[in-house]
Amino acid sequence: MGINKEEIRIQPDIQKPLLLFKNLKTDLDKLKSQIKNLNKVKLTSKLLSGISFKKGVIPSGKALEFTGSRLSQSLKNTRAREISERLHKHPDDSRSRMELIEMFLLEADGTDLNSARDAFLLIMLEVENPMISCQKINMALAVQTIYLEKLKKFLQDDLTETESKLKGDGNVDTIMEKQQKRLQREVDFIQKCVALLKTEPISTNYELNLIKSKEEKTIPLGDLKNGFDPMLRRLVFLPLAHENLDLIFEIMHHLESKNPLVGYHQAKMFDVLAQIQLIIASASNEPEPKKIGFEYLSKALKAIGDAVKLVGDIPEKAVEKAVVHRFGLLCYTIYRSYRRLDFPVPDDHLQRMQKAVSLLKPIAADPKIQKIQAKLLYVLTEE
Repeated sequence: MGINKEEIRIQPDIQKPLLLFKNLKTDLDKLKSQIKNLNKVKLTSKLLSGISFKKGVIPSGKALEFTGSRLSQSLKNTRAREISERLHKHPDDSRSRMELIEMFLLEADGTDLNSARDAFLLIMLEVENPMISCQKINMALAVQTIYLEKLKKFLQDDLTETESKLKGDGNVDTIMEKQQKRLQREVDFIQKCVALLKTEPISTNYELNLIKSKEEKTIPLGDLKNGFDPMLRRLVFLPLAHENLDLIFEIMHHLESKNPLVGYHQAKMFDVLAQIQLIIASASNEPEPKKIGFEYLSKALKAIGDAVKLVGDIPEKAVEKAVVHRFGLLCYTIYRSYRRLDFPVPDDHLQRMQKAVSLLKPIAADPKIQKIQAKLLYVLTEE
C-alpha cells in the first residue's frame, strides 16, 4: 500500500516538526488506550459471561493501530499481514509485534516516512510494556534514528526545492524566503535531535518484569547490573519512554535510595529532555520551551546534586567517579545554555562549578576527567 508525498505532507510531523515529540506522544497514548480498552472489554466479558459481546472491527489498514495493520501492508514480506491478523486476535502478543518491527528493519531503506513512524510507535508500545528487555530498547533506538533520518530527508528535500525556486526567480518572494528560513530551522532541529539521541545499543540481552520488581524488597544484583543500569543508560535517549522510566526510577528510589546510580541516570534523563526543549527554543525563539528547558536542567541538577551528596569528597568507586564527572559536565552544560541564550550566569551556579572542580581534582588522572575540569577552570578564570 503506497502513500504518496502529498498524503505524507499533511501529517502533523511535517506540518509542525518542532512539535514532533508532543505529537508522537499523543499517538503513542492512543495505542496504549486501544490496548487498555480491549483489556477492559475482556474483563467485562469474563464478569458477564452470559452476555454476548461483539468482536472488534477488523483493522482497515488506513490508521495507526496496535495491530500494525497499516505497517504490514507497506512491507514486502508476505508474512507481515499474517502477523497483523495475529495481533488483532492477541493484542498483548509482544513477540509478534517485535517480529513485525524486525521485518520493518530489514526493509527500512525501501519504506516511507509513515511506515517508519508506525514502526517507531509500535516498538515504543513494547518499550512501555512492564515486561521490558534490552532487545526492545535496542530496536526502539534503531527505529527512532531511522524515523528521524527519514523525516530530516523529507524536510531537506522541501528545503532544496524551495531554494531552487528562489534562485530561479529573479524577483524577491518574501513568502518563499520565509518558507526557506522556516524549513532550514526545522531541518536543523531534526538533525540536532538525531545527534542528541543517537547512542550505542546495549551489548547484552536481559529482561525485567517491572511489576514484579516493584513488589520486591531488594533489587537482586544481577537485575541491577544487567538490567536496570544498562537499560537506563539507553532509555534516557528515548524521549517517549515516559511510563517505564517513571516506574524504574520509582523502584530504584524505593529500593536503592542510597545508590548514587539513581541520580546519575535521572540527571541524564532530565538533561536530554532539557536539550530537546532548548533546541526547540533556538529554532522558534519562543519563551515557553526555554522555560521548560531550564526547568528540566534544574531537575537534572537536583538529581545529580543528590547523588554527589552520597559520594562524599573523594570518589573512589567507578560509579562515584562517573557521578562526579556527570556533575561537572552538567554544570558546564548549564553554563553554556545560559551563555547561548544570553542569560546572566547566577553566582550560585559559579559556586557549583567551583565545587565540581574541587571534586574532580582527586581523580584528575583520568583524561576524561581532565577534559571537563579544564573547561570548568577556563570558564571560572574568564568569569
